Amino acid sequence: MNTHNTGERIITALKRKIVTALVSSLLFAFIFSVAGGFDFSVNGFANMYYLNFMFAVSYGLAASLFSDWISRKISKKTVTREIISLVFHCLFGSILLVMSLVSAISFFTVDRLLTRVKIGWATVIIALAAVVLVFVILLNK
Repeated sequence: MNTHNTGERIITALKRKIVTALVSSLLFAFIFSVAGGFDFSVNGFANMYYLNFMFAVSYGLAASLFSDWISRKISKKTVTREIISLVFHCLFGSILLVMSLVSAISFFTVDRLLTRVKIGWATVIIALAAVVLVFVILLNK
């Protein structure tokens, strides 16, 4: 395998996983605000979102990249590779019990759905800028 293709695949995965962290954190905040019985006010939802986003974009992104890498090393069959990756996502996600496990599963699910979408750097930058903008607006309320 040539290093250019490997580097390109890593960059593509990194862009997708940043957007995955954004989207899966929204899903996580919604799940725990509605089904979890947590405060569903704007501040409660935003706090849940930003807390999860910080974990997802740091620890979750690295754990997901590692899970995908190790699953590719273990198996060449797509179904087996996906199962192994899910198991590793759950293993790394179980660190803080239920909440982080739900976050890891939603991260894995959104990531797999986004593999069908071509994501460019402009999309990543706009999405991150929107998150920062909303955060700044909520801080000033």
